[in-house]
Amino acid sequence: MLRIFFGRDDLARIRVAERPDMSMELSLSVHALVSGVRDPRFQGWRDHLRASWNPRTALLFDLYTATAIPEFLTVRRDPGATESATAQAPEAPLREHLRSVGGERELSAFARGVADGDRRARKLLGNVTADYQTFAIDPYRRQIETIVTTEHWRRRRITEPDQVLGSLHPAVSWRRPVLSFPLSNRCRHDVWLDGRGLLLQPCVFGPRRPVIARFEDPEQQPVLLYPARIGGPLRAEAETPTPSRTLTALLGQTRAAALEAIATHGPCSTKELAAHLDISTASASEHATVLAESGLTVKDRTGRTVTHRPTPLGEALLAGRLPSRVTGPEAA
Repeated sequence: MLRIFFGRDDLARIRVAERPDMSMELSLSVHALVSGVRDPRFQGWRDHLRASWNPRTALLFDLYTATAIPEFLTVRRDPGATESATAQAPEAPLREHLRSVGGERELSAFARGVADGDRRARKLLGNVTADYQTFAIDPYRRQIETIVTTEHWRRRRITEPDQVLGSLHPAVSWRRPVLSFPLSNRCRHDVWLDGRGLLLQPCVFGPRRPVIARFEDPEQQPVLLYPARIGGPLRAEAETPTPSRTLTALLGQTRAAALEAIATHGPCSTKELAAHLDISTASASEHATVLAESGLTVKDRTGRTVTHRPTPLGEALLAGRLPSRVTGPEAA
């Protein structure tokens, strides 16, 4: 049983995440494979994985047990950035996690190499994670974002914290000041929020019962991962525009990803673009300016807010085709 104790200020610091945590989605999706859970909503996703499966991907299974889920696999918009970010994950949480895995079973040679900081093992970890992202997460990114955003707005309409916590999940019990639910390993653990509040993170690949993360660091806000409502099966969106390797070579990885983000989510503000790319607002503004000056996007201003949308040329380049003849102001 996990018990989360709320202090005087914690209820006022509850918030529901507006966007998915793609790093946790990736990690939880691997856990779904490891645990062998069969959910008909994910059958198409599993079939897609089976068709494009790389045997090396099974190395990720070495980092899991039924109850241990790594928090150091890092997803970025560009798989190349995912590879480097995961390979350079902080040592302390990585070793602590693998120490936990080693307490349940013998570590594989790959897992031992990762835990020991072996360069080749860490580079391989980044490469395998990036490869898995390209066929397990990226084709479903838009649908994942829609599901989590819808869950956010549904929860936001509930104004009372007691109602939010009491309606999270059938397995969750809320009796002030304690939120509790059973753990899969039947252990007992208490978490005191101590004024940090709680982030409620809806997850598409979340397990059937909630999971708490990032609670051991007193400087971090704990995160309660819970399964979001999924209306239907996950479907790969082959029609989603993605930057080709040629376009990436032409524009650079981040700028090509910026063009893709604007085409997928636009019109979007500079702040929203920064969030999509996991970069600073200043960097997002710089990339958006270059794209606009190149005729690939257009800036629209409403009051103090600037939004970005793709031009026909930008959409055509993403789709890998020649643009039709453009007329009007955007042709200049």
